[in-house]
Amino acid sequence: MSEQNSTQDISDKNEYILEITQEKYNEMKARGIDEEAIPSVGKHIFRRRTRKINPREAKIKMTMFIDYDILQHFRSRADKPNAAPYQIQINQELRAAMERDLAEEENKLDEVAKKLLSNPKFLEAISEKLKAA
Repeated sequence: MSEQNSTQDISDKNEYILEITQEKYNEMKARGIDEEAIPSVGKHIFRRRTRKINPREAKIKMTMFIDYDILQHFRSRADKPNAAPYQIQINQELRAAMERDLAEEENKLDEVAKKLLSNPKFLEAISEKLKAA
């Protein structure tokens, strides 16, 4: 059994368990490690702190091909006084397109829900299912 395996057990990616036995403590002390730097005898659990990232704030570097005329259009817009850099403008346009798509999808779901809620056969079927449950 290796020295590493005798003193630690990794239970998952975010948690590290270090177990210090009296033997291990004495061994570290004998090697001249300062007593204050040696963990006390027992089990020590270290947890990796996880951070939630807001996708809207996370920036990803990527390489992609874009039509030359589109790039030139955004670069010329960026050259105007007080204009945002062209990369930011492109990102803003992509976000606007994404938000339009998401709003359309939500509207479609709302329409389906309205149709179902106004359909007596559907409501009757749901009522029967609930009674049976």
